[in-house]
Order: sequence, then structure tokens, then C-alpha cells
Amino acid sequence: MAKKKHVPTPPKKSNNTLIYAGLAILVIAALGFIIFNNNTTPETPGKVPTEGKFIKLNKPSTYEPGKVKIVEFMKFGCGHCYALNQYMPELKKKYGDKLEVIYKPMLWRSVPNDLASKKSIEAYIVANRTGKGEEMKDALFKAVFVDKKDLSSQFVLIDIARSVGLGDDFATALEKGDAKDEAEANINLAESFEVGFTPTLIINGNLKIDPALTNEDTKLMNENLDKIISSLLNQIR
Repeated sequence: MAKKKHVPTPPKKSNNTLIYAGLAILVIAALGFIIFNNNTTPETPGKVPTEGKFIKLNKPSTYEPGKVKIVEFMKFGCGHCYALNQYMPELKKKYGDKLEVIYKPMLWRSVPNDLASKKSIEAYIVANRTGKGEEMKDALFKAVFVDKKDLSSQFVLIDIARSVGLGDDFATALEKGDAKDEAEANINLAESFEVGFTPTLIINGNLKIDPALTNEDTKLMNENLDKIISSLLNQIR
């Protein structure tokens, strides 16, 4: 019978060796976590215009080739917003479906007169949900700057809505506060972008322009916006 070979017992690892090995595993895991997060949630820089005045924000870009997306923070009692609203149809006609504009009526919580007009924000949102946002926006501007109406009155807002074809459903939604949360979200979003002037336009998520960049001249602001849109659309992919 063959003799069973004696296999030497390997030396036991010291406690220090086990500790170092454990620490190494933790470090590798931490590095892997950081690399994974950096790879899965990268900052999207987007395109930067080669023309026009703007402020580059430390925000994610919503850039999409062949399209310019604008979020406009505005107030219905703002003269510059009313003036820019006169130029917007020309820009929309010029760029067609390459230009997307989303309106975010807002207010400043620290301004008492602004707080009184919060219901007008809700009125626009309710109208926009029914596909009448553009008509309601224009009607609200007209009510303030042409007809000199008080937008703090719910009855006035309902009357304005009727002028653009909205009826009892609108009145019920406004009275119940159906758009209250979305109006609050508009204000919160404006604060997150540190909106200090109206109108403030956020272009592709991380480019900002406002009247201060063009000496509060709305015509120059519109021309500046036109340059930026054109520059972004003309850039090679």
C-alpha cells in the first residue's frame, strides 16, 4: 500500500495581513463607486453660442442638435415681458419647430404686490393645460397693459378666460386651486435659477439671458436672443 503523502499545512496569515486586505477591498470598492457614478451621471456641457451675450450656468444642458429649447420666466405685470412678447411671434415664425419656448409665470415672494397676483399664474397654467396657453398669455398681458385690469381679482381672471373661449370648467379649476402646486413649482424653479430680472430666459438648460445684459432694452434683448439661437443652430454636430 502506498503511503499517504504528508501535505504541509500552509502558514496562517497574521491578523495584520487580514486587516490590510480588508482595507484594500474597501478602497477598491469606493473607487469603483465613484467611477461608476461619474460614468453614469456625467455633466452635459452642451453647445456654447459663438455670438451674443449670455451667462453660462453650472447646470445640466438640455442641448439637442437642430433645436433650441427656451424656458422663459416672466410676469404678466412686467413691461419688459410684455415688450418681448411682441417680438416672440417673429422669432417663432423664423425658426419654426427648431425653437421651443416654455413659459413659466413667476413672482418674487419678498414683493407684496407680486403675492397678490399669484392667482394669475394659476390662471395661465389652467388655460395652458387645455391648449389655450398662448391665447391666455396674450389676453393677460392685454388686460394689464391695455385694459388696465387688476389680475389679483379671480372674477377678472375668469372673465379674461371667457374672452379666449374658456368656460365653467376653467372657473371651477381656478376656484379649487387645481394649479396651485404647479404655480409654486414655477416660483421654486425661478429661485433655483436665481432669477433677478424678468423676463429671464434659460436656453438649453444652462445659458441665461435677461434685460440687464442689454441695458434693459427689449429690442436689443430680442436681437441678442436671435443671435444666440442662430449660432446654436448653425454649429456643426
